[in-house]
Amino acid sequence: MDHRAALLGLLKQRLTTLIDAMPAAQAGDMRSVHQARVATRRLREALPVLRTSVNTQTLRRVKRQVRRMTRALGPVRELDVALLQLDEQSAHSVVSTRALARVRQSMARERLKRRRDMLAAITPGKVEKLRHRLGQVSSGSEAAKPAAALHEVQLLVDRRARRLTASIERAGGLYLPDRLHAVRIAAKKLRYALEIDRELKRSRATARIAQLKRLQDLLGRMHDFEILIDRTRQVQADVARTDRRLTTELDVLILNLEEACRREHATYMRRRPSIVKLCETLKPSESLTSSAVA
Repeated sequence: MDHRAALLGLLKQRLTTLIDAMPAAQAGDMRSVHQARVATRRLREALPVLRTSVNTQTLRRVKRQVRRMTRALGPVRELDVALLQLDEQSAHSVVSTRALARVRQSMARERLKRRRDMLAAITPGKVEKLRHRLGQVSSGSEAAKPAAALHEVQLLVDRRARRLTASIERAGGLYLPDRLHAVRIAAKKLRYALEIDRELKRSRATARIAQLKRLQDLLGRMHDFEILIDRTRQVQADVARTDRRLTTELDVLILNLEEACRREHATYMRRRPSIVKLCETLKPSESLTSSAVA
């Protein structure tokens, strides 16, 4: 099994996805913003796999640059998804079109501001610099020691599984948005680590990855609803003294979103035991058995 070729291909694929998505993302395309952000997150998860085989300073610079890109893309992506969720609320006859329009207007203004910040943080020159640095990482004489890479990714999977289990335990059974968001992030990182493990081993197994993706999507919807609730409350505070009717209409929207959150949380509680069991299957003894494979 050519683990070296798999590792180099993994890095190349993630870099290509990021570079291909950036022009349209910078132009404001929602789908491309999402693709670029996911690519930066996958890159960030893959880079530690090279920890033992790449110059530490070079790797640190690349990780820092990719992290800045993720943070610049994040607020734009969150507003994009929240706007899509807001559009879905128009299907509910109890929610007034005036309330929806007012919240949409506020979020659209915020997106323009966040997009300007994104463009300032991710210039074509910075993207090219990242491409050059990652090219050095993936093709240099020090890069991609297969056995070390396999060992690192297996340690990574174990660490991410433990983090997800801890996040689930900390979240408990109550609806606590911040703690549930931490579960979502932990699930996403474990999913990306399993994707790397799968690619390096040339495996076709996808069941665990798919299960984590479903959890991530579920918790993501709850997070999107929370963003909408916060934005609606901000708008409500602005109009409270001048438009009582709109204030009431915004209350209806908030109640509708809170009910959606409760429904999604009930689904999460039903799925939680199976996720904990999934993490249990990723035991250190299992994940490290092939660490000596070259």
